Amino acid sequence: MSFDLPYLPEGWNYKSLEDCARKQSISYGVVQPGTALADGIPIIRVNNFNNGRIELADLMKISPEIETKYSRTRLVGGEVLITLVGSVGQVAVAPVTVAGFNVARAVAVIHPIDGISPDWIAICLRSPLSQHLLVSRANTTVQTTINLKDLRALPLPIPPKEERDQIESLITTLDDRIALLRETNATLEAMAQALFKSWFVDFDPVHANASTKQMINPASSPSDFVGDPAVPLDSRLRGNDDLLPPELQTLFPATFTASSQGLVPEGWEMGSILELANLIGGGTPKTDRAEYWDGDISWASAKDVSQAKNLFLIETERTITAQGLKESATKLIPAFSSVIVARGATTGRMVLFGANIAMNQTCYALASKHAAPFFLNLFMQREIQSLTQRAHGSVFDTITTNTFSTSKTLLIPAQLQVAFEGIVSPVFEGILENTKQAQTLATLRDTLLPRLISGQLRLPEAEAALAEVG
Repeated sequence: MSFDLPYLPEGWNYKSLEDCARKQSISYGVVQPGTALADGIPIIRVNNFNNGRIELADLMKISPEIETKYSRTRLVGGEVLITLVGSVGQVAVAPVTVAGFNVARAVAVIHPIDGISPDWIAICLRSPLSQHLLVSRANTTVQTTINLKDLRALPLPIPPKEERDQIESLITTLDDRIALLRETNATLEAMAQALFKSWFVDFDPVHANASTKQMINPASSPSDFVGDPAVPLDSRLRGNDDLLPPELQTLFPATFTASSQGLVPEGWEMGSILELANLIGGGTPKTDRAEYWDGDISWASAKDVSQAKNLFLIETERTITAQGLKESATKLIPAFSSVIVARGATTGRMVLFGANIAMNQTCYALASKHAAPFFLNLFMQREIQSLTQRAHGSVFDTITTNTFSTSKTLLIPAQLQVAFEGIVSPVFEGILENTKQAQTLATLRDTLLPRLISGQLRLPEAEAALAEVG
């Protein structure tokens, strides 16, 4: 197979991926995984790739008997992985934590030869040139698929080792900084989710008040409060020494009452999601009007929302002009609204808008009625499954206005929404700032990478560009 390739500096050369890998080591994984098991050998699928890393959530597990038949793709760590089917061309280096795992049919495993690191191969495979060459030769008859023959023939630029190591170090440093920001965000979001669960799912402050009330009035029966009388109330508290400040603690009741969802805090009512949020629809400017498009207003489609890899969406694939916004049904959705895909194969996917962004009609936005957008987002993270289950449609599930208006959920009092918001706002603002910084670094990396590995940009210039972003 011939390729029209750019010239390389003197001393550099191209090698096929096959020549950079151990003999006959480029292969795809398990073709027939069988039924997923609760306990088995994990396999890495396309959904486990995220921003150049492997995520270990939602791993499929297969029987050891089936996995044994595919020992050639069993991982030890240090292999290069690339997706072959669907979202093709996603690349990651297998960490040692996946040793003993295998991969699915839609993933190829590459074992580098000595002298060429897995990081270098991964860097080259992620480059625009490699991505273009692979995608342009992919089979798109049913589902986009990269042929192993084309993958093996893919040319990779190979600089002298010293220069290669320096380029590799710079790019992996950027990758590591981006990964650290994303890991920090995951930790921050988990903290906010844990607090939400404590307050509004486990009702820990109510249990604390109930315990206090019982101590003040020992004649009270445990059944006046909640739970199994055989379980001491204190065991249901999350850290007795870390109770909320009195001004927050008094916002919670000290007793429970029966509801359709079981025992809930006294005085809290059931109602529709739309009692907590305003529902906003979207629209699409006419696509044949050039003056409506490519402006400075971000415009989100279901694709932007469903493929978002972060809590916040800050960039969109397409943009519109002020004229396009004015002369169409689309609306500018306020920052921090929770936006949900309402129809199609990805119904129920949700993201927080990190800026004022317009959107199309396949999505709904929810804006808090009580200036508590981050509370609302955490609330909707728990409600979205119920909404999606109630969606309906002849071809794809569809969430409608009626789906929201007829929902029945426990309504958190406005005072508590605001109090909770005051605590988690700095956390979410930190997540947003980290997301923006990670995006800046990713843009820099993606700008530097193709120029560095083609020799068009030398290292001192790249290091200067990196220094500018801190």
